[in-house]
Amino acid sequence: MPKFRYIDENDLKDAHMQRCAIEGCGQPAEHKAPKSRGQLRDYQWLCIDHVREFNKRWDYFNGMSQEQIETFQKEASFGHRPTWKINQADKFSVDQLNAALGQFMGASSARAVRTPPINHKDRKALAELELNHPVTRDEIKAQYKKLVKRFHPDRNPNNKKAEERFKQITASYNHLMQEYADSI
Repeated sequence: MPKFRYIDENDLKDAHMQRCAIEGCGQPAEHKAPKSRGQLRDYQWLCIDHVREFNKRWDYFNGMSQEQIETFQKEASFGHRPTWKINQADKFSVDQLNAALGQFMGASSARAVRTPPINHKDRKALAELELNHPVTRDEIKAQYKKLVKRFHPDRNPNNKKAEERFKQITASYNHLMQEYADSI
């Protein structure tokens, strides 16, 4: 049977306790404070006396002009992300709006933005062209040209499978150009 030794809670606390970051102070540090305005998530550990002193001196806006402070406060209301007035939205292209939405959603590109679902016919036509949603009109055209070159009846004489595949590719391409490409 193993023997257990009683460990005093204060002994355990002292063994793992950080010391105050202020030079010359050896007190236990139980409070964290940011190192600077530019390093808000990089902390220093301080004892109770020094954290009180830190809080009295801390001024996030120290060194900023009144105009900079007002700009910061105004931009804080929308998370410091780019915005525009509603009546100016028509001045931007769809790609610019998608890029802004992607940036707002934290995506690295507009493509990473969630796209609306498509119907079964469109999904089947894209599969025939070996494409995935979302795609651009140029991508559809390029893929169509590539597949037509491979399955065209002139390149595959007396091959019924290639001829049938060519017909499916052409039908899918025509469908996508009529129904889907305008909304991409």
